[in-house]
Amino acid sequence: MVKNRDVGLDITRIIAFAFVPAIHFFMNSGYYETPVVGERMYIMTAMRTLFGVCVPLFMLLSGYLMIEKEVHIEKRELINYYKKLSKVLETYFLSTMLIMLFKFFRLHEELHVKDVIFNVTGYGQYSWYVNMYIGLYLLIPLLNVLWRNIGDKWGHKVLVAVSITLTVGPSVFNVFDFYTPGALIRPWLTTSFNQLVPNWWSQIYPITYYFIGCYIKEYINIKSLDSKKLFFLLGGMVTVFSLNNIWRSYSINFVRGSWCDWGSLQNTVNTVLIFLLINSIHYSLGSKGEKIVKLISNLTFGAYILSWIPDNYIYPQYINVIPEMQHRLNYFFIAVGGVIVSSILLSLFVQTIIKLLERINGKIKVK
Repeated sequence: MVKNRDVGLDITRIIAFAFVPAIHFFMNSGYYETPVVGERMYIMTAMRTLFGVCVPLFMLLSGYLMIEKEVHIEKRELINYYKKLSKVLETYFLSTMLIMLFKFFRLHEELHVKDVIFNVTGYGQYSWYVNMYIGLYLLIPLLNVLWRNIGDKWGHKVLVAVSITLTVGPSVFNVFDFYTPGALIRPWLTTSFNQLVPNWWSQIYPITYYFIGCYIKEYINIKSLDSKKLFFLLGGMVTVFSLNNIWRSYSINFVRGSWCDWGSLQNTVNTVLIFLLINSIHYSLGSKGEKIVKLISNLTFGAYILSWIPDNYIYPQYINVIPEMQHRLNYFFIAVGGVIVSSILLSLFVQTIIKLLERINGKIKVK
C-alpha cells in the first residue's frame, strides 16, 4: 500500500482532469453553435452541467491539501516554498513547447520566436488555469495565516460564508431582466440582466473554493458520510441545475451566463457534493492499483495543458465523419476517451524529459 496517501484524493484529481476533455467536447463538437432543442441537446446540456466541476474540483482540492502546509511569513521559508513553484512552471513550459511543435508540424502554422515567447507569457490554449494557479500558489501562505488566526469554527464559517456571498451571490441574483416583457418566464428572450447585488468580487472564486476545501478538511469526517445519499443528492442537484440551464437557453444557442460560470451556485454545490462523494468511498485497490492511480494523478496537471493537442487532432476528423452535431453524442466516449488517454501519454513523455534533464543536471553538478 502507498503509505500516508489518500487514494480518494488521487481519484478526485483524475476525475477533475477527465472532466476537462469532457467539457471541452462541447466547445469542439459544435454544441455551442446548435440551438438547445430536442432530447439529445437536453442530454448534452445536462452532461455539460455535471462536467462543469472540473476546474473547481482542482481548486477545492488545493485548499483541502494545502491548509496543513504551514509556511511562516519569514524570508527563508517563503523562498523555499516559492521555489517549489518551479516544478509547475517546468511542466507548463515543456508542455507549451510540445504544443508549439504540434502547431508548426501538424497545423503548419508559421511561428516566430516572439510568437512562442508571447504564447508562454500569455498562457495560451488551455493554460489559463496555470495563469490563475500561480497567483493562488503565491497567496496560499497568506490565506493559511488568515485561516489559522481566525482560530474557531464560527469564524471559519463566517469566512467561507462571506467568500461564497461575494462569488456565488451574483450568479443567483444578477441573472434576471426585469424590463423586457416576459423575460422572467422566457429568459431566452434577452441577454441583458439587472444587477441586484455587488458583483465586483465574483472573480475571486478560486479563493472561495480554497476556503471550502479548508473547511471540509478541518470539520468534516468525510469517510463517515453516506455515499449513497451523496450520490442521489448530487444526481438531484445536477438535474435541477440542468433544467435551469435548458430553460435559460431553450430554442437558442446555449447561453453561458454567470449562473453556470466557474464560481456559480451550480458549480459550487456540485463540486462540494462530488468531492464528498468521491472521498466518502472506502477504496481497496491493492498496492499495484494505488501505484497506478498515484502515477496517473501526478500526470494530470500536464495532461490538462496538453489535452489541447489531441483536441485539435481528433475533433476536425470527428466533425468531418459525423456532420450532424446531435449524432456526435453517440461517439462522446470514444472522442473524449481518446483525448484523455493521449493527454496522459503526452504528459508522461514531458515528465520523462523533466526527469532526464534533472539527472543530467545532477551529474553536471557532481562533476
